[in-house]
Amino acid sequence: MNVLRQAARSLRREFLAGDLLTLFAALVLGVAAMTAVGTLVDRVTLALTSSAAEVIGGDLGVQARAEPPAEFADEARNRGLAMARLVTFPSVLFHGESSQMATVKGVDGAHPLRGRLRVASDAAGLQASDAGGPPPGEAYADPRVLAGLGVSVGDSIELGSSQVRITRVLLSEPDASGGLMEMAPPLLVHRDDVEAAGLLGPGSRAGYRMMFAGPPQAIDAMREWLQPRLAPGQRLVGVEDAQQGLRNAFDRAGRFLALAALLAVLLASVATALAANRFALRRVDTVAILRCLGARQRDILASLALQLVLLAIPACVLGIGLGMLAQVALVEALGSLVPARLPLPQATPMLAGAGIGLLILLGFGLPPLLRLRGVPPMRVLNRSFATLPATSLLAYVAALAATAALAVYATGDVQLAAWVLGGLAVLALVAAAAGATLLWLLGRLQARLHGPWRLGLAALARRRGLAVVQLVGLSLSLCALLLLAVVGPGLLGQWRDRLPPDTPNHFLLNVQRDQAGAVEQALRGMGVADPDLQPFGTGRLVAINGEPPQRMAVEGQDDGNDADRPLNFSWRHTFPPANTLLQGEFWSEASDAAEASIEEGWARRYGVGLGDSVTLQLGEQERSFTVTSIRKADWDSFRVNFFVLLNAGAVGDAPYNLISSFHLPSGNTAALAPVVREFPNVSVLEIEALLERVREVIERVAQAVQLVMGFSLAAGVLVLLAALQATAGERRYDSAVLRTLGARHGQLRGAVLVEFGVLGLVAATLAVSAAAVIGVLVSRQLFELALSPPWPALLAGGAGGIALSLLAGWSGTRAILRTPPMLALRQA
Repeated sequence: MNVLRQAARSLRREFLAGDLLTLFAALVLGVAAMTAVGTLVDRVTLALTSSAAEVIGGDLGVQARAEPPAEFADEARNRGLAMARLVTFPSVLFHGESSQMATVKGVDGAHPLRGRLRVASDAAGLQASDAGGPPPGEAYADPRVLAGLGVSVGDSIELGSSQVRITRVLLSEPDASGGLMEMAPPLLVHRDDVEAAGLLGPGSRAGYRMMFAGPPQAIDAMREWLQPRLAPGQRLVGVEDAQQGLRNAFDRAGRFLALAALLAVLLASVATALAANRFALRRVDTVAILRCLGARQRDILASLALQLVLLAIPACVLGIGLGMLAQVALVEALGSLVPARLPLPQATPMLAGAGIGLLILLGFGLPPLLRLRGVPPMRVLNRSFATLPATSLLAYVAALAATAALAVYATGDVQLAAWVLGGLAVLALVAAAAGATLLWLLGRLQARLHGPWRLGLAALARRRGLAVVQLVGLSLSLCALLLLAVVGPGLLGQWRDRLPPDTPNHFLLNVQRDQAGAVEQALRGMGVADPDLQPFGTGRLVAINGEPPQRMAVEGQDDGNDADRPLNFSWRHTFPPANTLLQGEFWSEASDAAEASIEEGWARRYGVGLGDSVTLQLGEQERSFTVTSIRKADWDSFRVNFFVLLNAGAVGDAPYNLISSFHLPSGNTAALAPVVREFPNVSVLEIEALLERVREVIERVAQAVQLVMGFSLAAGVLVLLAALQATAGERRYDSAVLRTLGARHGQLRGAVLVEFGVLGLVAATLAVSAAAVIGVLVSRQLFELALSPPWPALLAGGAGGIALSLLAGWSGTRAILRTPPMLALRQA
């Protein structure tokens, strides 16, 4: 027996039969989904890593709220490293009656150490060139600064108490790590102009950075020298910090994509297992005949396994091709979320996709073939059949574990895989247990029933093993489809809803207490309904329970002693908006007890719990407060939030200024110019561009997720079809026997509808419940979204699953009734 020729001939003859075609489509979809997501993540990671030094403007830096010491610069020069100094702070620029918030960056002549500073001499950016930092008296302005002030190249603008002349339009620059979430357009000036403007006095919100560049070995040695010499408030900046805003935005996008891809792989695995099981069952008689004709058992099994391998090769190639096309579409959908210059794809994600395809095939397609080892030649005369050997169950477990491991590797998200795959694994176990229990109950109940009900339940009880497999497959596919079609859009909707149209788009900072009334009146005159000026104090965390504060090791980091770090806090009588109380009780309005409310992230960072004491330095005094509540702040609301809130009745005469967040219609920022001119100490921060950017991120992620969900939904439909057809052969044989014995068409149709209706009802109940639980857990634990189960949509999806199950039963019955009983017996 020529095994290869036999396998190729059989594959060519039987490919369009339902089993192999379903198996082929499942492999293509699984490989395509993982290749698309894996390649996209890999390309973006490579781009972020390779361009990191250019993004931060150097190889290594020291960042602090004060100028780093001169000894750092001296050591860098002694080691032969290049060095540049930067200072960055927000400030309001003026030109006549116009004003514009900007991020002012004071640089020296060495900037940038890495990357290119692109400028143009015209507003359109047609005459672009590379440049170094601006000389004294000159400035490079972002086009948004020009538009906001109504100026052009060559005009002078007010910077603090001095003026600078705009000589170039700033097109792009290194040190743009916050480019995705940049709150104000940049203005590049010389360090001497910043100091002459008088904007770096006490209370300024300036950040200082000293950057170094040089050979990798020298940079590593400089890092080791700096590490023990960093003072409190100083930290190292390396390539791992580059484009952190971009990394954070892509992280949530990647999790949505990974969710869809994981479900696609899981559904492809289930569809493959069901299709391969049916493939094996339909070849039992063929194997028996070949055994009678003298074919060796190993040659028969090798021929069948080789059919699957020959099927997998073009499936993996086609899946990789579709995945590469899909990742191009994903790049287009995500748009500016990903770097403009992505490197070419590496082979690793494609190999991982092909590996997942082969694992799905061998792990879920091979075990059913192992059943054929026990088919005796007497099967031709006797319909006895061996049970499923234990080794095939072990193969299923090993294949599932290996597929999950490769899926985690390709998507890079262990937590997401654990929650989703773990939840679906629990569902499979519950469905198997529920199916076995149900069949036991039906076996005791069917004798008391009559007509189609008795026939339908008897069919389920007679094929207990296949019925349980069918129930598990239906439950998993329905649950995955509900997660994709209901929970997924619900999560995206929750993300959208966190930024309603009236989200605060301006912050007012540094308002003095004697200015509060006038500023509040001015804001109300602009249409701000609730200016909500809140106290903003800066002090120090002195002790926790009488001991020096020590940060806990969070995510592998330990920041050491925090006694000298500044701490921003506020106080109030009532519970703050955009917060959720998690533990304890918030104080009453009339209380004057020394109580504190701690944000959960801060509490976890310092190991603080209810009843603990925190000692703060408030101006010249030290006060201790007892933690009486822990809350969760909604930082995405863009309201003013604080890690530490104190009882206003117990603060006393602590120094503070005021801060407020509010919403103004787009384009009305100029109305705040009189406030800033009347109170020069007041700073206005406009974040309208940031909000629009976040909304754009959400929309682009939604488009990308919908694209990947297309693969997953197609795989889910395959699973449904494979599960519903898993017992088609046996049911055809039983119906033919019943027709031979005189059963009427209506009785047969009713029996099949009962069988499929019971399966669909149980599967839908389990799937809806599991989708609700998994959706809530994933939304809260991984996406930090408060998703409530969308019961109407989930129940509608469950009803659709039941209807689809009944439709499949009705359709199968029509095919059986059109086949003569004798021919049906021969085909079965």
